[in-house]
Amino acid sequence: LDSTPCLSVLFSFRHPALGRVSRPLPHGKEPHRTAPATEFLHDLALAFLHRMSSSSPTDDESAPSSPEPFDRPRHIRYFAHSLKALPAAYAHLDTNRLTLCHFAVHSLDLLGVLDDEDLLEKLEIRKDEIVNWIYSLQVSGHDVDDENKQRISRSSESKEYDTGGFKGGSFLGGPGAQYVKVTSDTVSDGSGYKCLPYEGFEYDHCHVAMTYTALCSLAALGDDLSRFDRSGAIQSLKKLQLDDGSFQCIHFGSENDMRFLFCACAISHTLNDWSGVDVDKAVDFIRSCRSYDGAISLLPGQEGHGGSTFCAISALTLMGKAEDILTEDGWRDELIRWCVSRQLGGMQGRPNKVEDTCYSYWIGGTLRLLGCDNVLDQEALTSFVLSCQTDMGGFSKVQGVYPDLLHSFYSMAWLSLSSSQGLNDLHCALGMRLAPSSIFEQFK
Repeated sequence: LDSTPCLSVLFSFRHPALGRVSRPLPHGKEPHRTAPATEFLHDLALAFLHRMSSSSPTDDESAPSSPEPFDRPRHIRYFAHSLKALPAAYAHLDTNRLTLCHFAVHSLDLLGVLDDEDLLEKLEIRKDEIVNWIYSLQVSGHDVDDENKQRISRSSESKEYDTGGFKGGSFLGGPGAQYVKVTSDTVSDGSGYKCLPYEGFEYDHCHVAMTYTALCSLAALGDDLSRFDRSGAIQSLKKLQLDDGSFQCIHFGSENDMRFLFCACAISHTLNDWSGVDVDKAVDFIRSCRSYDGAISLLPGQEGHGGSTFCAISALTLMGKAEDILTEDGWRDELIRWCVSRQLGGMQGRPNKVEDTCYSYWIGGTLRLLGCDNVLDQEALTSFVLSCQTDMGGFSKVQGVYPDLLHSFYSMAWLSLSSSQGLNDLHCALGMRLAPSSIFEQFK
């Protein structure tokens, strides 16, 4: 045997004890969570032999492999189950539960599940229960006198923590907004639920990314946003923008970078209210994050990155500034060249990094917003994404590892943009299905 390809195959497998799935394993072989060295080498040898026996010596190695078929039923089960229970590895993301919900809800929406009442019943997904859970995470310091709205009212002692928007979960404890089912005709918002007043507490504050994901999820679930504190959310944005034009994520001092500027722009766009954003300062911040190679970084002086590049281009698009700004000093051409250079088959997030499914959307979406995603080898990119499907449903970051909700959703997002798997259309800049985004027309 030629030692070079043999060693390459051997080292392409890592044991689950090291955080990887040793696959493909023979049928019926259960992966070990921990194992002594002898068992590890045994599994490694089995995987190697399975890989070697799965290919014929007469195969034309230069011929491109056919992409794996899109396993829609398995993905539906994965995302539906994720709405109800998650593995212990997600425990450290308790502060971001709303974002995890966003990934699952929107993936199901792209798959067409949220429009199929029979399938929802079979999967035991109750959209109204999810909507009420999301609203239970709304925080606001604004009393609303409009008798036609059921809002959250906070005590006068908590007014100094006056915010508007959503928090990521109930991790801080304390009271939260509670909704009770009522049958009386006196509930005029038509939701069938009434919000009970609650007392705020010192650290009961919103997070700009959670407000963005809450808005998108509520729209996908068909909520009319009658319970959303729109004015409070806009006032919150005013407090979150810093002098350099960037946004921090919470009011009590936090990290600030391009991600949160994008969230602020997405919120302002959906609510059709830009009074909470100093657009000129926001544009100047994006300019300051331009890297030498045309990419855009999270903060000035840092390396350009696929995720921050998408956030910046999407923010400029939502602000209506992309065309004007990107014509400066040939920036658009540099940016396109940088994005195209990230394709290895799949997309890498930065130079000298491996392919990663989430960048199929971050960089593929950037090129779509620039109107030139046709310059990509879309067949190769889609093939890579499909190769990262897992036996349990969902998509992994790279081939051969466990799936996670973030990479699963952004894989679905790219597949929607590529129009290759019959998924619902995506609003590229907002990162949600196109059809539900029409609910925001009420704010025009």
